[in-house]
Amino acid sequence: MQPIKQYPAKHRQPVMKLTVLVTVLVSVIFTSVSRVSAAADAPLSQLVDNKAGVYVEATDLNAHLKQFLVSPVVIRFQQTQVFQSWLQSQDVKNLKKGLHDIESVTEQRLLPLLNSLFGESVGLAVFNNGPKQSPSLLLLANVKEANTTKKLFESWFRKTGVEVTLITYQDVPCFIASQSAAASDTAPKIYYTFLERTLVVTENERVLQSAVDLYVKQTLKKQPRDTQSSLFNLKIYQRAQSKLSPNMTSSLFLNPRIWDEHIKPPKNEVEQGVVNWWHKTEGLIVGLHLKNTVALETIILFNSEAINLPLLDVLRIPAEIPERYTLVPKKALAVLCGQLNVHLLTQRIVDFYADKNPEKWQKFRAVSIGLLGGLDPVTEFSKALGPNVLFYSVPRKELSFDAISFDGLVALQLASPGQPAVETSKSQYQAALENVANFLMNSMLAHHNAHLKQDVSPSVLKMEEHDLYQMRWIDSLGPYQPAYGINEQQIVFASSPELVREFFTLKSEESLAALPLFQTWKETFFQEEKQLCFLNISSIRAFIDQNSDFLAEQLAKGQGGDIEKGRKKLSGLKSLLQSFDGLFLAAGLQKTQVRIIMGLGSLDSTN
Repeated sequence: MQPIKQYPAKHRQPVMKLTVLVTVLVSVIFTSVSRVSAAADAPLSQLVDNKAGVYVEATDLNAHLKQFLVSPVVIRFQQTQVFQSWLQSQDVKNLKKGLHDIESVTEQRLLPLLNSLFGESVGLAVFNNGPKQSPSLLLLANVKEANTTKKLFESWFRKTGVEVTLITYQDVPCFIASQSAAASDTAPKIYYTFLERTLVVTENERVLQSAVDLYVKQTLKKQPRDTQSSLFNLKIYQRAQSKLSPNMTSSLFLNPRIWDEHIKPPKNEVEQGVVNWWHKTEGLIVGLHLKNTVALETIILFNSEAINLPLLDVLRIPAEIPERYTLVPKKALAVLCGQLNVHLLTQRIVDFYADKNPEKWQKFRAVSIGLLGGLDPVTEFSKALGPNVLFYSVPRKELSFDAISFDGLVALQLASPGQPAVETSKSQYQAALENVANFLMNSMLAHHNAHLKQDVSPSVLKMEEHDLYQMRWIDSLGPYQPAYGINEQQIVFASSPELVREFFTLKSEESLAALPLFQTWKETFFQEEKQLCFLNISSIRAFIDQNSDFLAEQLAKGQGGDIEKGRKKLSGLKSLLQSFDGLFLAAGLQKTQVRIIMGLGSLDSTN
């Protein structure tokens, strides 16, 4: 490695104070990187050493921000009380003052300046320097015009009391910025250079040299880019980038192996589990999506196809099994649905319980076999349950203060789609489930009637037989009417018989799958992700509008009965919910990776 040549003091010139330079650069980096795009024609990762432990890269900030700032999410959020109140806050006043100070130093408007510096590609790498030293940062930015930026820096330098030293490395001009009075070698310094239009900034000399080395080999010496030891050529980085959805706004990559020396030996089972996950993780990447939806996509990549992680084994289901979104009504407020290996989960729970309480387990097993018509709950019955599991809630038709404001339904699949089964086996499993459900219903009914007050009519168990299903429910158990419905495909438990009827007769065009926003999200974000949590903000807003007086009075109970405070809280909630139409969290689990996506947004009718 060629040593740095330092020129005499006569070549030095006054520059901006180091603390000001660092503050401006760091604030700009973290303000910009969180909002920029991730794929570039000439990615800056080609100038980053492959020993980087964390790397954030983004491109075309200007175009992505323009697109996002005119999206319905942003426009509607700007109209909320929350945003308007924030504009009047002291934080905003302090922010405006800070921006004014920066503009006074640079003699330029801040937004055009940021666009000039970071409007194209931006990269930020973090390097591990060992447990006893702080990590090093490397900033790379493709500026619009290198000469203009150099003159801008010189202008800053003339107005401040920090010095810059001109040096060369690999015949490339570089600079060291330091405080004027800093004669000590231990004083903080900033190293920077321009590699054509790419600005490179770091506080570590070795890191700057690594970027220059890669540039010289690729550009000046014309060595093949794919043979260089850059992050761009690192196999796990390439694998991680290939897993992200298209049109990502920005990405963050973590290389766990760079940080292994910081992992301390586990002290308990919980820490052992975390360390186990860490060592099996080969890489992690996070992608940011900005358009009509703000979405964060996280992918954990494993280093072996033979991993044994209990959670994955329970949640991982063959990809060919379809989801059941057509069973959920459009009006649902909240939805939890996914796929679960019930047989494996039952085995793990039983193994743990039986090991701790062998005698109690034997008694419970004997009772279960009796209720299940002779079927063993673990080795036989649990195999017929799942994999699709579903929960959703809908608004109650009549609200009261002695009951929650929504009804709920839980559905469990009884036979895998396309799986052949003997007719007698289906009937046996269905009869076993009916025995258990009837036992639970009768137990609740008996307990309720045993504690009735005088002159109150006892509750009664009612039944309905339909071609598609059969249903039983308790006519009144306090404010609820617990019910269950069953056929050969699924069993459903609900807080009212109306929900059971609707579940078995719901038309596909009236289901969640037909909702435009949900269709768009499914096609874009969770085509293969089977575990899903969805909040239907549009339905929640409609529910609040229809029941605002009741809900305000309910909220007032927590405010000492002050109805005005209750209305104010409800108004603030309604205002916040106006800015988007839905929120989701989806997860997909495979043998070699876990993919988790969360986002919120609204539907743009023009797209």
